[in-house]
Amino acid sequence: MDRLTQLQDAIDAMARMFTNSIYYVHEKSSMAELNKDIPVSQPKIQADEPQVFKENMHELVSDLVKKAKEIDSLIEVLPGIQQTEEEQIAILKALEEENKLANQEYEDAVKEMGNKIDTMYIYISDRYLENVKAQINDTLRRIADEQSLQLQ
Repeated sequence: MDRLTQLQDAIDAMARMFTNSIYYVHEKSSMAELNKDIPVSQPKIQADEPQVFKENMHELVSDLVKKAKEIDSLIEVLPGIQQTEEEQIAILKALEEENKLANQEYEDAVKEMGNKIDTMYIYISDRYLENVKAQINDTLRRIADEQSLQLQ
């Protein structure tokens, strides 16, 4: 898998982690009292115990930090990330020239192959024509021999 695809996958994974973390906080957090005069009348049934919730939150944050570091390291190894824009442009121009040269070599090879095919076709045609002429001459000789035998 190429580096850019790895980076895209890591970013997608981090987005899913954010979504799952928000869902967890929404579903498993307990009600908090905002005003002492207004007590929490109905606690959340599906809420985790405060200690469990805190441990899970710590794990979620730890996972997000690890994924962020992974994304940073993937970005650091992307080609060209250490070069300036001008250096990257120079590299791209060099690659373009290299590509043009390779394309010209390919076109030359295709042309040479076409010439060789033409030469082979001519050679095969000449050989075939020689064989046909030889067969015709043999047939004519046989006919002539048969006629001379009949005349005697």
